Amino acid sequence: MGIPLSTKGVGGVPTGKAMLVFNHSSYMDALVLATVLPGEPGIVAKRELSAQRVAGPLLRRLGVPFVERYDVSGSLADAERLIDLARQGRLLVFFPEGTFTRRPGLSGFYMGAFKVAAEANLPVFPGVIRGTRSMLRGDQWFPRRVPVSVEIGEPIWPSGTDFASLLRLRDVRRSVLSRCGEPDLVELIKPAEA
Repeated sequence: MGIPLSTKGVGGVPTGKAMLVFNHSSYMDALVLATVLPGEPGIVAKRELSAQRVAGPLLRRLGVPFVERYDVSGSLADAERLIDLARQGRLLVFFPEGTFTRRPGLSGFYMGAFKVAAEANLPVFPGVIRGTRSMLRGDQWFPRRVPVSVEIGEPIWPSGTDFASLLRLRDVRRSVLSRCGEPDLVELIKPAEA
């Protein structure tokens, strides 16, 4: 596509038995990551995308594991399937914000990814994608040529499978926030203190 792409820290990512978590800014995020990550990463996506005419076939071709976000029993079954994939040696990639918005910023991280990492004893690598929000905005059909960068930090290992351990793993969000160059949407929506 002729888009300038730079990477940092990608060489330290194993081809499997690890998890990467990234900020989510655009539908282009998955394509960029499929290009730069080693092996055949399992870039986890919401099940609704599997039914889309353009995205569905492309994501299935990339080997994307789809997950249910709204049905509890479906989500639990999906979590077990992802744990099995991880134990089989698949590199898993999550966007723990769950979705992206047109508004720049990093939303809160859902716990599902960190439960999978703890249960499968996977190191969690914080990752940052910059430029994709400008490359393909939510209301655009064709990408613009803007520089894109991918940076991956040092991993954090699970310390257990209890809730407190999952919260410690989720703190990888601080690393993502400090390097993504966008505001903290969690802080912006907190009520003002009296």
